[in-house]
Amino acid sequence: MKQNKILFPIFLMVVVPTLLTTFISFFRFSTTLDRKLSDALFHLLPSHHTFSKDIVIIDIDEQSIAKYADHPELGQWPWKRHIYPTLIGYTKLLTPPKFTMIDIMFTERSDYDDALVVANETLGEISHAANFRNGGIVIPRKGINDVSQKFSVPLVTDIPFPIYENASFPIGQIAETAPMVHVVNVISDSDGILRRFSPLVRWNGMYFPTLALQAFALGGAYKIETKDLNVYLEKEGTERIIPIGKDGLVRAYFYTEEELRNIPRYSAAGIIDSLEKLNSGEVEDPNTLLVPPKLFENKIVLIGTSAAATHDDVVTPHGLFPGVIAQAVFASNLIEGHLLKELPVSYGFLFTILVLFVGVLVLYINQWHLLKNIYPIFAVSFFIGLFYFLYRMDYVFSIYSFVFGFPVSYLLGFAYLTYTEGKEKRKFNHILRNLVDPEVVSVALENMESLKQGGEWEITAFFSDVAGFSSISEELSATDLAKLLNEYLSAMTKVLKANSGTLDKYIGDAIVGIFGAPIQNKEHPKLACKTALEMVKELEGLRKNWNERGDYTPLARAMVFRIGLNCGLAKVGFMGTDSLASYTMMGDTVNLAARLEAAAKDYGVSILVSENIELACRDTFSFRFLDWIRVKGKEAPVKIYSLESFKNQISPVSVKAFEEYDLGFSEYSKRNWEIAIEHFKNVSKILGKEDVSSQMLIKRCQTLFQNPPPVDWDGVYTRTSK
Repeated sequence: MKQNKILFPIFLMVVVPTLLTTFISFFRFSTTLDRKLSDALFHLLPSHHTFSKDIVIIDIDEQSIAKYADHPELGQWPWKRHIYPTLIGYTKLLTPPKFTMIDIMFTERSDYDDALVVANETLGEISHAANFRNGGIVIPRKGINDVSQKFSVPLVTDIPFPIYENASFPIGQIAETAPMVHVVNVISDSDGILRRFSPLVRWNGMYFPTLALQAFALGGAYKIETKDLNVYLEKEGTERIIPIGKDGLVRAYFYTEEELRNIPRYSAAGIIDSLEKLNSGEVEDPNTLLVPPKLFENKIVLIGTSAAATHDDVVTPHGLFPGVIAQAVFASNLIEGHLLKELPVSYGFLFTILVLFVGVLVLYINQWHLLKNIYPIFAVSFFIGLFYFLYRMDYVFSIYSFVFGFPVSYLLGFAYLTYTEGKEKRKFNHILRNLVDPEVVSVALENMESLKQGGEWEITAFFSDVAGFSSISEELSATDLAKLLNEYLSAMTKVLKANSGTLDKYIGDAIVGIFGAPIQNKEHPKLACKTALEMVKELEGLRKNWNERGDYTPLARAMVFRIGLNCGLAKVGFMGTDSLASYTMMGDTVNLAARLEAAAKDYGVSILVSENIELACRDTFSFRFLDWIRVKGKEAPVKIYSLESFKNQISPVSVKAFEEYDLGFSEYSKRNWEIAIEHFKNVSKILGKEDVSSQMLIKRCQTLFQNPPPVDWDGVYTRTSK
């Protein structure tokens, strides 16, 4: 394709979509849009991680509130604080859990704070919740500096972890005696959906661990350092690399909705009921309890709430869930290493641009039409496959540029292609309508590329010419000559098109036609023969009408023509310029047909055909063998025939005359000139009229009798003129 013809499609299919997606990226919602689209794909694609088996939840749920509605200590929210040591203590009846994390705030004084202080000092690995916030009134609390120093993480980093203005630690001695503290703040994206979390938050120049980081550390010592935008953690040989985004958050892997709803959650009411039965002696074997203590062995226990009005719901990619579920997800991510890294947006842009360029090649360079239609399916499938491949490696590929850019690109490209092809189709349609039957045109235009390219295949070349037309034209005025030609050419062209022939061109009174192109047709030799016979009949009708009307001159009214037919391989296609092109044919097959039309005059026949035509059509048409000739420009001899009629229409007299001619030609080939002459003379007698072919052979025999040919004479007559 010419350079100027590909530049505009590149502009439409690559530059315009790229500018559009770049423009969208300037708005803040583009990042949120990208995350929404990736959420949708996460829902469609198979999950490749499962929730950690180390995490369980003690849930103060609706059942817990309802069951103890009349209880003096449990009948109203918030519960008295001495209930929590009871819950924690129950989990430690047998093999204790690895770690206990409380997702409930104790930031105000209570009459039961001592119970939590005792639990901190006696029950071991417990982490309390801290809440940070921005704005509001800051009320200085005694000892807060000591508490913050105690629980801060010594770290020097350039990573922009979330910064808060105010901090709320557990009140008084609860914080002072707490083995560990974790921050429970979560940060939703701008669309209100919680997708990311941070391992650390910052307050007053210090860094504090979130629940997820504390769950990984299990309250013990760990190494932490940062490099670029990665946080490197190490604890007892277990390493984690946390890929932090530019705003200090990491994308969480949210598993499936089914897994979130099936996280092991045990009702606080069930634990209290089990403890009461155990204490009362109702049940001796703890394993038969409603919530047996063994469920918490070597687990990380989160104590949280899901009852209405006791917690803050969060919107996750799977819908609305209690905050403790989101915290459990973040903890599972860090414990198991299920962390997603959001790749730079530029990767998505580069991929999209590459796909758009390939789209240009598919639509405007590729010649396989099926690929033009299936490429969108292939491109989308490849995109989803790439996204899933990276997703399996815990990378999140930026997709909004493809989701917006590719449809826009392909629609613009296809629209322009449809316009240009329609323009070309209208041009070729205009040309072909004058050359071919309209039904053939419709089929030909179905494959524009093949039509434009052409090719080399089997065709039948058709040439016709009016005998002595120069003499006719000299007798007629310009007006009558134009009228005569119009009548003649219109009638003959109508017959040509009716038989699926293609008009190549007019050369004065001559007609050049093609059978078997632009629509390939195995029957092209027979269609050409049928056309030739019908043209002979059509000309008889024209002559009759001219004589009845007295039109033109006697010579014109006696008009006859000659036709030459040959079939074989030829090059066919549109040739010329973009503005002026014609569908034509070239090659030896075509040249021989033209020579046969000229030779028909010598033999006094209307239709002269090659041996190829006779072989292809002998079962349908009747042919008469005439001669072996060597046409000008060709060394190989050609066997020629006269097309007489349809096979079932040949008369017995003609059959007998043609047999006599064959006998004469046989003797001619054997150099028996006198015997050959007698047979040729008999032909005219049988037909009852002078046979031009026989008379020509008689003269040739007489010449050869007087001037015998050389010893290597092969009986082939060489024509010296075209």
